[in-house]
Amino acid sequence: MDFLRLQKPRDGGPGGPGGGGGPGDPNDPRRLRRNPLVWIAVIGAIILYTQYEGGGLPGSQDEAPRRIDQITDVGGPFELTDHNGRMVAPETFQGDYMLVYFGYTWCPDVCPVDVLVMGQAVKMLGKVGEQVQPLFVTVDPERDTVSSLAKFAANFHPRLLALTGSEAQVAAAAEAYKVYYGKGEEGESPDDYLVDHTDYIYLMGPDGTFLEVFPHGMRPAEIAHAIGQYL
Repeated sequence: MDFLRLQKPRDGGPGGPGGGGGPGDPNDPRRLRRNPLVWIAVIGAIILYTQYEGGGLPGSQDEAPRRIDQITDVGGPFELTDHNGRMVAPETFQGDYMLVYFGYTWCPDVCPVDVLVMGQAVKMLGKVGEQVQPLFVTVDPERDTVSSLAKFAANFHPRLLALTGSEAQVAAAAEAYKVYYGKGEEGESPDDYLVDHTDYIYLMGPDGTFLEVFPHGMRPAEIAHAIGQYL
């Protein structure tokens, strides 16, 4: 299977250096990094700055091509459960464009950035953005339950749907989208770990065909402009 490999997990997340108690410990300083509300305040300011000052997000490559040559034959059948408890499949979104991102809610860095950027791009499209459905697919179904995804999704775009399922269902969806993911070493408890994963945002057409891929680091305005060419 032609998976796309991302960088190794970063230190400092759950189980990383400098941690306090376990993941459920309210005094654990790592909880701050896992709180989407904190990320929205910080990342939102960065995004606003980059939109109006012309800078890039950390790690951005302004000249990087949007189309990644090794990504082909992306997309396919999947059956997952959204954060409202509804079963969904590609047919659920027939007629709509889809922005699809694979990540997990405990992610200490990349995922909150990319999900917020994805939502901002859809928002910048205005009325025509209603044709685009943003989707967040977890690669950590063990911890990302329907209820936890509901809390996560509420902090981002109002139409964002967060999807989970069984290990087999998530694996099938990841395979369809050529997504690599792998569980890291456990920390102080069994639910204290990072997940290494591909960090691309995929644009799918109304008929489910793959159109473009947006790598981590692109600005919302760049993504919105690229999507707008299809609407």
